[in-house]
Amino acid sequence: MPIHLGSITRRGFLAGTASATAVLLLGTRASAADKLKIDPHCFALLSDTHVPADPKTLMLAGANPTDLFRKAVTQVIDMKTAPAGTIICGDLAEKRGTPAEYKRFAPMVSKLPEAKIPIHLIVGNHDHTQNLYAALATAETAQIPVVGKHISILSSPRANWFLLDSLEKPRSSTGLLGKKQLQWLAKALAEHANKPAIIMAHHNLNDIPDANSKRKPQGLKDSQALRDILADHKHVKAFIHGHDHLYRIQMYKGVHIIGLPATACTFRRSVPTAWILARLGTTGITLEFRCMDAKNEQNGKKIELTWRS
Repeated sequence: MPIHLGSITRRGFLAGTASATAVLLLGTRASAADKLKIDPHCFALLSDTHVPADPKTLMLAGANPTDLFRKAVTQVIDMKTAPAGTIICGDLAEKRGTPAEYKRFAPMVSKLPEAKIPIHLIVGNHDHTQNLYAALATAETAQIPVVGKHISILSSPRANWFLLDSLEKPRSSTGLLGKKQLQWLAKALAEHANKPAIIMAHHNLNDIPDANSKRKPQGLKDSQALRDILADHKHVKAFIHGHDHLYRIQMYKGVHIIGLPATACTFRRSVPTAWILARLGTTGITLEFRCMDAKNEQNGKKIELTWRS
């Protein structure tokens, strides 16, 4: 069952759609006595935290994921205006999603709901779903729209967020949505066409096959099937992913394909660890690059994207 930490609304879940999917309502969650200022259109997007069991563990390029993830959590909490929620786009754990890794991850990520900022978790190829559930046993869970898949829909005032599960098996670099999940997605999109749709999964779309390419695909095995769904539903405005640790924006038939930076693990020292502050507008989205190193020249840079009509 999809895991969501922190109160979503006083009404809780709105269940009972034709897809047997629980839609989580993201709206005003603070009581009258709560002075926390919240932007209902703003979301913190993190990815690839790779939290290890040992907090002294260093990853590639000398990064310490424990310190970097802790810093990212602090940055989100310290915002003058809190986001409506934080979404972590997979690879929460360092390698295999062991109980020891999630034992380290759980209290760190729980700092956000303690500060009244809900958390929504997507699994990646370094995660283990059941171990994650066990570590966060007190978290809220939604209905299971596809058995064995960690997926859900978040409904915010200006967009519906479809959180998918591309984990085929732990430690496999490639991902797979599968026929049943894709069928659910197409049906759910048709049922929730009242506002822009943003789709998120850990794995990236593989490049359109090139007969001369010798590069081994590392993303979604069923990339083309997902592309077809993105193109067919005009209210789908963006696909957001992690996995390749690169912040980049591409286009596919009018859909923005957004790769998130790694929050706590970088492959090269020249690539900064970061997260994205996303603000939804009425006709698009603004992405603000938030570096772990505040002195980095890329820190605070914004990109404005306009939705296709």
